[in-house]
Amino acid sequence: MKYLRNVDFGAYERRGYEAQYLYHGESAIVIGSNVPVGAAAPPHHVHPVDQLYYVIEGEMQLQLGSDRHVAGADTLVYIPAGTPHHNWNEGDVDEFHFEVLAPAPAPNVVLMTPTDSTELGDRPYRIAPLAADGFTEVLPGFAMQKLLQRAHGSEHVSLYIATVEPGGAGPAIHVHAFDQFYYVLDGTMSLQIGLERYTASRHSLVILPAGVPHGQWNDGPETERHITLLAPEPMPGEEPWDVGVVLTASGVVHS
Repeated sequence: MKYLRNVDFGAYERRGYEAQYLYHGESAIVIGSNVPVGAAAPPHHVHPVDQLYYVIEGEMQLQLGSDRHVAGADTLVYIPAGTPHHNWNEGDVDEFHFEVLAPAPAPNVVLMTPTDSTELGDRPYRIAPLAADGFTEVLPGFAMQKLLQRAHGSEHVSLYIATVEPGGAGPAIHVHAFDQFYYVLDGTMSLQIGLERYTASRHSLVILPAGVPHGQWNDGPETERHITLLAPEPMPGEEPWDVGVVLTASGVVHS
């Protein structure tokens, strides 16, 4: 399992909308999408599963049903399954966003269907810019801001932005009953996954399947900031988010 995967910006030809598939599993598909100046993603279409964007660089113009919006950097866009939509770039710099489809459709399911419909129905789409004063410190030096939860109508994924000050850390080594992903926005993240240690830099995706022991902290000189994606978010009151574990090597090896 390759736990760290980096976006290869050199691979984008910048002639039109391009997507790099960073992860494709049962819980989600994770994509790094680049939309150059004047380019557009596919015309109005729908997906059989939920989709979200988190704009990292540039500015996204988008239509959801018949509603038009502009999403700047550090803005979440949540698009429930079946919502007609498309996006494009009218700005003067490339627009790059973190993109998720969840849950991942079965191999025989059509992922995208063009449509002329602009009907939203009662689907609760969401556009949520990051608020400078919206962070809550949950551990010393570790703060988070929740942008998408079950309470917003998202049953398959939740997303929050975390900041980790130098010397700060998330919970000690633990496991989840759900898949978790980090995407590093700024700074450098140090991690332990299983018995190995890793370093994730800007534009690195960290993949943490359910049951894999892990922990993360900030050894660097600057604040580390990342997206955290849970797929799915635990049901309220039914299961803990984190279960602490102790890892030791037994010394027994097999060859």
